[in-house]
Amino acid sequence: MNPKITIVVTVYNIAPYLTRFFESMAKQTFSDYRILIVDDGSTDNSLAVCRAHAAKDDRIVIHERPHEGISPARNYSMEQLDTEYTVHADGDDYVEPEYLEHLLSAIEKYNADWAISRVAYQSEGSDHIDAVFPAYGETFVKKEEFSDWLPTLLTDRRLNYLYGKIYKTEFFKTLRIEPDVKQGSDTMINCQYIEKISSLVLIDDADYHYIKYNARSVTSYAGPEGMARLDRINRFVHDSMEKQGLLNDKMQYAIDRRVLLSGIWTVERILSVVSDKKEQEKQIDAILSDDLYVETYNRTNAAGTAFEFAPIPPQSGKAYLTGVRKEARKNRTKAAILKLCPNFIKEWRAKRRAGGNETN
Repeated sequence: MNPKITIVVTVYNIAPYLTRFFESMAKQTFSDYRILIVDDGSTDNSLAVCRAHAAKDDRIVIHERPHEGISPARNYSMEQLDTEYTVHADGDDYVEPEYLEHLLSAIEKYNADWAISRVAYQSEGSDHIDAVFPAYGETFVKKEEFSDWLPTLLTDRRLNYLYGKIYKTEFFKTLRIEPDVKQGSDTMINCQYIEKISSLVLIDDADYHYIKYNARSVTSYAGPEGMARLDRINRFVHDSMEKQGLLNDKMQYAIDRRVLLSGIWTVERILSVVSDKKEQEKQIDAILSDDLYVETYNRTNAAGTAFEFAPIPPQSGKAYLTGVRKEARKNRTKAAILKLCPNFIKEWRAKRRAGGNETN
């Protein structure tokens, strides 16, 4: 007889972290599950670690595949599903003992098609929780309310990942993504899943711990290639929401926000990982002249759309870097003045007020 839940874990060269993950799964308060390991051709000893744990727990099933990337591995895992529910986890993260219990209880309590929990974010090597998805209380959302709620879930990044959720396998196993998608496959899968379902439930439990690994997060997807991948995700989200009749003003705002943040995010990574000034200029030039980015910036700027951040205006890479260096010099000068004379600004304002030039 099949277990109730399959936990899908795609693995590629994460051997140092797998034992922590398996140990956290072994502590689950709900035990009627199977762990489906899809090894994507790991070249370290990830497979050996998985086999060692599988030898101690027959709920762990391992499928070995040649290295083809995340999307083919995701598609393959979908083909193997035969339990009532599907849950996902990354083998370099870990979960609290109630991870499965809380998700299953919520989806069954409301007879929903999807249960979505909060996620806790931590930095590599730290037990401190840096951030947690916002709490909305236990909230049941019907199909007709998706247009109100999905923009919020897109903005707080809850639709970016498969983890922290429980899916009905009958819907989930029918989904597929293009095999050449290297980034954003989770977002694309979630957009497709939304089309299949009629309800979801949000819960406040934050039982999933996502670990940010510095070596990967700083260098991944920098430059024009990274922007092209982000464009592909953002266009997919737009087209999917439009197809489903969910592209209202709130959703368009959420998508525009993603596009403009993609530009900032990618430029920051260029400055972090590219040291040659000419190469920085060339790559930033490509980002800030990206068709989707320019279109979004110009449209939202003309409409006076307000964001909680300042989007970077389209410009040449040279102009952008000149502005960055000018601002850096200004800040260094200000810091030097304040270091030599900590009361400089206070005294300057007092003199202006005394002269009648400042009223506040």
